[in-house]
Parts: sequence; C-alpha cells; structure tokens
Amino acid sequence: MKGLQEINLQSKSILLVILLAATLGCLSLGVYVRHYTSRPIYLFLNWDVFLAWVPAFFSLLIDFVFVYIKKYRLVRTLLLLPLGLMWLFFYPNAAYLITDMLHPFIHYRSNANGSFILDLEFWYHLILFFTAALIGLFLSIYSLYSVQELVRQSFGRLMSWLFAVCVLALSSFGIYIGRFIRWNSWDVIMKPKAIVRDLHSILTDTAQLHLLLPFTALIFAVSLLGYSFVYGFTYLKRL
Repeated sequence: MKGLQEINLQSKSILLVILLAATLGCLSLGVYVRHYTSRPIYLFLNWDVFLAWVPAFFSLLIDFVFVYIKKYRLVRTLLLLPLGLMWLFFYPNAAYLITDMLHPFIHYRSNANGSFILDLEFWYHLILFFTAALIGLFLSIYSLYSVQELVRQSFGRLMSWLFAVCVLALSSFGIYIGRFIRWNSWDVIMKPKAIVRDLHSILTDTAQLHLLLPFTALIFAVSLLGYSFVYGFTYLKRL
C-alpha cells in the first residue's frame, strides 16, 4: 500500500481513465468524419494516438520497478536503464500529435468560393486534430511528470528539473525528425547508422538548420509552457 501511495497510483489512474475516455472520443470523432465525408481519411491518426500512449505505458512500468524492486538495487538498475531508454525514445510521439494539426488544411476540400469558416465539415476536421493534439500534450505532461518525480526522489528537485528540460529539448528535436525526416522511434534500434548519417547531414546543412532551429524552439516552448503550467498546479496542491 505504501508503494502505491509513493507513486500516487490512485491519482495517476484517474488521470489515465480521463485521458483514455478522451482518446476514445477523439477516435470516435475520426470515425464520424470518415462517415461524414465518405472518404477513408485520417486512418493514420489511430496509429499516431496509439504511439502517443506508449511513453505513458513505459512510465507506469518504471514506476512499478522503482517502487517494488528496491531491495535488489542491481536488478532494479538493470531494468530501469532499458525501460528509461525506451521511454525516452518513444516520448516524442506524444507531443508529436501537435504537428498533426496541419492535416485538416491538407485534406479538407473547400467549396467553390474557397470559404471554409461557415462550413461545418471544416470544423469537424479541425476539432478532431485539436483534440488529438491536446491528448498528446497531456500524455506527454503526465509521462514526464511521473518520471521526473522519481528523479526528484533520487537526486533532488534541481536535478529533476534539469532532467525535465533536457527531455523536452530532446523530444522537440525528435518531433522535428519525425515530422520532416520521417524517422520512427524504433529506427534508433533498427537503423542507428542511417540516423547518425542523417543527423550529420541535418546539422551541417544551413538550409535545414533554418527550419530545424526555430521549429524545435517553438515546439520546446509550447511543451515547456504546458508542462510548467500543469506542474504549477501540482505544486500549489502541496502547499
């Protein structure tokens, strides 16, 4: 019981249930949009949303290993290292959903005069991806907060915030790679040499840097702002 309280399992379970309900609502809206438009569009969103949940799943595994294998430090370390790496590799998939908001402007077919504001179909498209983006952002916040709390317990508040900022920065860069270079999280393991080659090409190409740096900074700013805002509420609760 003490272990469950240590990782705030009850509060986390409530949040996950809410996020799961929101996810099912979002995917149901996607089904309705396909029915409404009579087009098989946005099927990829199902996969993207699934991937957004993966880091939350790994953070739960990290919670349980951290709490319930305390007596066996070596075993716990050997489990936490690969779980932590897998969590980090998949973490960008959550906030990546923010970038999916470009799709309504690609797939929506405007009427003859080009007007879309008064077209209900456009709002279905937009709300679908806005909802998905919010779910992705909150999943990323939930997942990072969960892991940061474990870092705080082990190394202190300052190190935990340094950890969180570094993760958000790496995630923002990972989102750029996923959106524009089209690499997937598992490619880190399956195609490491190709990734290193592409990274070298990106970082030495001035033209790509002109997109990479501001895009990464923008995603980082949005992620950090959202995370700090929610973290602030949890801090107020402790006062």
